Amino acid sequence: RGSPPMTTNMDIGGEGLRLVQTMATRDALRRGCCSDAVIDHETVPFRVLVDVARALRGDGAGGCGPYLQDLVRGGGLALRAPTRVKRDPTLERRCVALRDKQEQRKYESMTKDVTNESKTGQGIRMSDVTRELGFGAHVLTLMAACFAGGVVAGRSFAPDNTTTQVVLGTVGMFIAMMVEALLFMLRDART
Repeated sequence: RGSPPMTTNMDIGGEGLRLVQTMATRDALRRGCCSDAVIDHETVPFRVLVDVARALRGDGAGGCGPYLQDLVRGGGLALRAPTRVKRDPTLERRCVALRDKQEQRKYESMTKDVTNESKTGQGIRMSDVTRELGFGAHVLTLMAACFAGGVVAGRSFAPDNTTTQVVLGTVGMFIAMMVEALLFMLRDART
């Protein structure tokens, strides 16, 4: 009993592997007295080339015919492309539904932090609103204080130039806003 046949996605055919014809294979087939149909065909069965090479070399008796590797060089295998098996429509519909569910789960996991619902599912709680409003008031107060500090610093550099005072106050306000934005991002990344 032999081993079970190997399954492949390639149909080789009853005659076995076929090779693309080259000048060397055509010449050897002519010398081996093959029919014109075999010589003129685009491909030739590998078994035929083996038999022709053995016959031309005298079957190991020291003949001067070509070696098999010289015959097949440059030709290559001629394989038919595998045919795609049609899927069952029920299976295809099920696969589409599963892909849709997977995409929906993926989307929901990406957007779950974006919703405004609290952890209890009751919507926005007043304590959350108070905390956010308190943070906004803190940022505005800090920006106003830094603007006033910049104006005072501008008076020490240029007591008569109002433009310099306003520019330094605006720079102080901008720096305060950037620091608060950075702190907000750090705090939000932790929670």
